[in-house]
Amino acid sequence: MKITNIPVDLLRQPQWNPNQMDDGNLTKLGRSIDRFGLVQNLVVRHMEDGTYEMLAGNQRLQVLSQSGIMEVPCVVVELKDGEARLLCQALNRVHGEDDLGLRAELLRHVLEELPEEEVLGILPDTRMGLESLVNLGQDSMDDYLENWQVAQAARLKHLQFQLTGQQMESVEEALERLMPEVATGHGSSPNARGTALYLLCRRYLDVTGNPQ
Repeated sequence: MKITNIPVDLLRQPQWNPNQMDDGNLTKLGRSIDRFGLVQNLVVRHMEDGTYEMLAGNQRLQVLSQSGIMEVPCVVVELKDGEARLLCQALNRVHGEDDLGLRAELLRHVLEELPEEEVLGILPDTRMGLESLVNLGQDSMDDYLENWQVAQAARLKHLQFQLTGQQMESVEEALERLMPEVATGHGSSPNARGTALYLLCRRYLDVTGNPQ
């Protein structure tokens, strides 16, 4: 394994890579690279025809190519087809889950220094999601950290969906309509959007009844 600068025209994106990013998040990724630079190297493997196949960083390459950059730093690995595909999936799929209390505290600090518009211009959060998150909980951070270990068994779980733009608009509208009910019936919920989604699913199950 080595790190070297490789011309962009020698890098090719594999057709088998399932990881995709919509135009909105590509734009945010571009803003992040413009602001902070390329802080994470691409991962590639050398091919017999002299090109390099992308294993991680396909979206970063797409953004960089549009900016006119001629070469980028890459981690070069020597792997067979099966191992290359496995590494690609590991790099794209194996990651931790945010502790929502700690993430809320982190974002509160960010918003003390940066305008909300700048934060939303880089992060994939919606405005409603960001505001719900930074208002998470009523306890002080000291109390939260003190009870963190005890609360692990009750940590919130994460769901990930892939939606079209039109589908996302419908989901956001449904959740927004339920938010007043969440605020009224559940107080200062630590996960208002998750509670709204739960209520939506619960009502569907109540209407359809139990399957026979």
